[in-house]
Amino acid sequence: MSELRSRSTAPTPSTTDDKKPIDTDAGTLPNDHYKSHLSPTRFWLRSKLLPYIRMETDILASLQAAIRTPMLDFYFAWTANLASHTFYVLMLPVPLWFGSTLSRDLIYVLGLGIYISGNLKDYMCLPRPRSPPLHRITMSSYTAQEYGFPSSHSANATAVSLVLFSRLYDSRDQFTPIKFVVLASILFIYYFSLIFGRLYCGMHGFLDLLVGSIIGTGLFIFRYVWGNAWDMLLFNASTKWGRALAPVLVVVMYLLLINTHSEPVDDCPCFDDTVAFIGVLIGVDLAHWLCFNTGYLATSSGDPLVIFYDYNTLGLVKVIARVVLGVFLVAVWKSVSKPVVFTILPPIYKRVGVYIPRKNFQATAFTKSTTRQIRSQSISNLNNSADNIGDFNKLIRGIADHSKTDMVGPATDIDYYEMLDYKNKNSGANLPEPPKRAGVFKPRFDVEIIGRLIIYGGMGPVSVWGFALATEYLGLAK
Repeated sequence: MSELRSRSTAPTPSTTDDKKPIDTDAGTLPNDHYKSHLSPTRFWLRSKLLPYIRMETDILASLQAAIRTPMLDFYFAWTANLASHTFYVLMLPVPLWFGSTLSRDLIYVLGLGIYISGNLKDYMCLPRPRSPPLHRITMSSYTAQEYGFPSSHSANATAVSLVLFSRLYDSRDQFTPIKFVVLASILFIYYFSLIFGRLYCGMHGFLDLLVGSIIGTGLFIFRYVWGNAWDMLLFNASTKWGRALAPVLVVVMYLLLINTHSEPVDDCPCFDDTVAFIGVLIGVDLAHWLCFNTGYLATSSGDPLVIFYDYNTLGLVKVIARVVLGVFLVAVWKSVSKPVVFTILPPIYKRVGVYIPRKNFQATAFTKSTTRQIRSQSISNLNNSADNIGDFNKLIRGIADHSKTDMVGPATDIDYYEMLDYKNKNSGANLPEPPKRAGVFKPRFDVEIIGRLIIYGGMGPVSVWGFALATEYLGLAK
């Protein structure tokens, strides 16, 4: 029943004249704060939906208390990663290397799903279910910083599951009935684990999941029905000038999406995920446009967008080597491009004078702090930190430690009322503004935003062209 969550181990805020910002969930500041920062339409919509979000809390708390066990905590905390940003970045290129067009479908539904759900989150500014009475079971405190409505996990899981099931159904003649049922069952378990897991972990309510699932379903329908027509519009325009201008139009279209992203009231990192996936979409579209118009891949695979793959021709050793090579190329690009981009871009911004003044904001390129910093959306966001990634035992111990994966609000009623009193005495104009670090509060094309677009935009060309050329050079293409 808390409107303001703090970790149970954190010190209780006092009501002194100390005006330091207090740790809050996104969307839990006093109502007047949102009324003064949102447009009348946004505030009206938020006011209509907020009671439903609050009404679900007791139901979710009863559900969690009735079925919660340490084993389920472990299971749902881990399976939540199967719809995370990191998981998709690592797994999306793999179908490309096995001669499948599946990656393109997945990238589209995921990229647009992240954009739409993130945009709605920042537009509505609705909180997650309250803690307490709920416990937040998560491996990533980063995820808990986002607004709750709608659920991007459910949008991702729904779209991915529908894309995979449609491929499975279209290929049903290649499987025995038993094998088809087994594969469909695995897909159902994946989907159920992600959707129900958001309820179990106290991260989302029923309304969050419903709207997220509708978004995912809509994106699947768009891609399934109009995907090929959209691709041909991008790659095979009827005129020479149309084909030549397609890359420019692709970039402009995606930059417009970034520019129209809603600005939240709280420091919600949804925009950072949006920029990353928009970068991936730009990179994949440009890489496939070049493939289509040069015919490089078609000479070996017969399809302008497909890298050649045939297990009987390649053999097990080459197949494994190709996967290792692909992962290596993506990892090298991510690790090398980041420092290079943030070393080169800031001086260019300063030289050209690209600076869009904005209240309470100083562009990254014009600060004295390091220009190589960018909010990480990677495995380093796990509570175990990047230092533990190489030590599997430390990683397991970190996940099993409930003090790290289980977060809850004020530990007692006294804590809760002290925090509520603090907020009431510091409401409105006197409420200290928490520091806003998310990219959405920066000018939309600040050096950090463009740098992120370049880094993630490069993953598509590296996964397609870099992989195709490297396998050809190393004798792994055929």
